[in-house]
Amino acid sequence: MTSSATASEVHIELKAHERECIVRAEATQRQLDSLTSRIKRLEAIIMGSTVTVILGILTLLWKVLQLPV
Repeated sequence: MTSSATASEVHIELKAHERECIVRAEATQRQLDSLTSRIKRLEAIIMGSTVTVILGILTLLWKVLQLPV
């Protein structure tokens, strides 16, 4: 755009820019939604792993304490 652009030219370019921004914003939102679902899945895996480790430690402690001295 040059300095001698008319108001209608500026308006047309601004509308085109707004359309491009909407498309970009929609793509960004889709990526964020995808990341959110992946993070939730990873949280579930971590929580399950934590429970497994804690149960394993408790089982070992139980067995150690049950041994005759």
